[in-house]
Amino acid sequence: MTKAKKPRNKKYVPKPVTRHGGLVAIAMCHARGENASTLSQDQTTDIGLAYWLSFENLRTGDANEESWCCVVCSLNVGLVLCEKGIGAEFEQAFVTALDGAFRAKIRSARTGNFRLDGEALRGIEEALQVHEQQMAIAKRWEVTQALNTVRSRIDAGNVYREAA
Repeated sequence: MTKAKKPRNKKYVPKPVTRHGGLVAIAMCHARGENASTLSQDQTTDIGLAYWLSFENLRTGDANEESWCCVVCSLNVGLVLCEKGIGAEFEQAFVTALDGAFRAKIRSARTGNFRLDGEALRGIEEALQVHEQQMAIAKRWEVTQALNTVRSRIDAGNVYREAA
């Protein structure tokens, strides 16, 4: 009688960070109906890692459009959460941060390099710190609603555009 071989474990393959950051985790929670409570510590950590690493890439000049999109997506979600009353006093900080991110986008069209100027660095860092606190206290349904609002604004064409 021969022994059956034990199946080998699959190789670990980390999921790539997309331009949507870790926000896919939120959508998956919504699909499972886990809307009554706040995000778990693991979920907020995963989401935070996505936008903080992308911000670090922008800060050091190692960024591509994917990193820029991840940061801007987080800033837009934060802005919508402010509009809904979660950290409403920081709404102008998010607008300032988005202005700085847009300057980096315009500059990248000329230089091919996504870099932030000093004002944008400070503004985005402050806004991301606020966003981290928002994600810790916001309910899942509020975050999902904010994501849907951002998506509907993009679909309606309500986005930054370069002046003619």
